[in-house]
Amino acid sequence: MDTRMRGDRIHLAATWLLLGAATVPAHAQVFSSEFLSDPVSEGWELIQQYCEPELWVEQGWYHQQLDLEACPPGPQGGHDSYRRSLEPFNGATQFFMEFRVVTNGDRSEIPGGAPTVVVIANSFDVIYHVTVAQDLVKFARDVDLPIWFIEIASGVPHTYRIELYSDRYLFYIDAYLIDEGVPEGPFPANDSRISWRGRSWYLPCENAWDYIRYGITPLDASGDYDSDGAVTRDDFYFFHECLTNDRPGIHGGPANNAGPGCRFADFDSDGDTDLRDLAEFQNAFSGAD
Repeated sequence: MDTRMRGDRIHLAATWLLLGAATVPAHAQVFSSEFLSDPVSEGWELIQQYCEPELWVEQGWYHQQLDLEACPPGPQGGHDSYRRSLEPFNGATQFFMEFRVVTNGDRSEIPGGAPTVVVIANSFDVIYHVTVAQDLVKFARDVDLPIWFIEIASGVPHTYRIELYSDRYLFYIDAYLIDEGVPEGPFPANDSRISWRGRSWYLPCENAWDYIRYGITPLDASGDYDSDGAVTRDDFYFFHECLTNDRPGIHGGPANNAGPGCRFADFDSDGDTDLRDLAEFQNAFSGAD
């Protein structure tokens, strides 16, 4: 590569990184809870808080410290849960849900729906249920369908993503495809909702949530994360995340590629998001809002 061109791109990257660092995403066709404040302030409905959970927000992470000290003998210790309706997305043919969390909760808590759970479901029993412990994940769709248990590296956050189309679903952990198949029915549809919680069953745990996002899956190589028809500073918040991707993979090593959540940012379709893609993002950029 010509060194002058490389220098120009590095300068371009530095300029845009400063732009993105000061930007908080808005909602269009995507709901993103980045936990810059408590869940209720970010639009979640509180379902239940039980047994005096200790809760706080710190540097964009929502923390739950849950135990049984203020409760009768287990099961059922500290509990903190939330939900939102997915009705605005009913009929969507390309839908995703993604979250990132880390917990020190033991895998023995999984049968009790602990220590962390995220569920998207509707009243017609279309269910996608993810339970995360410190070193094991459970993925279930229905009681009469196969249940996946996946080992993960402990002590580091992992990213979980479900993509739904009219003819298939896909479940990823840290950009690795874990399961795919034919869905039981359309989703979102029929009173669809998302709920999530931290819970202590018999053992205490501490959970930290980085974000929860869901909405219309953005078009590949579009730069338009929130699918509002324009490439703006809101989209750059997420593009910047793909550009600086240094998240650990499912087994603790660095992720090998941009992953399914960053296809919108991979303009040249080479499997990563780099300075070439940044230049294309600048070309597509249409304004601040």
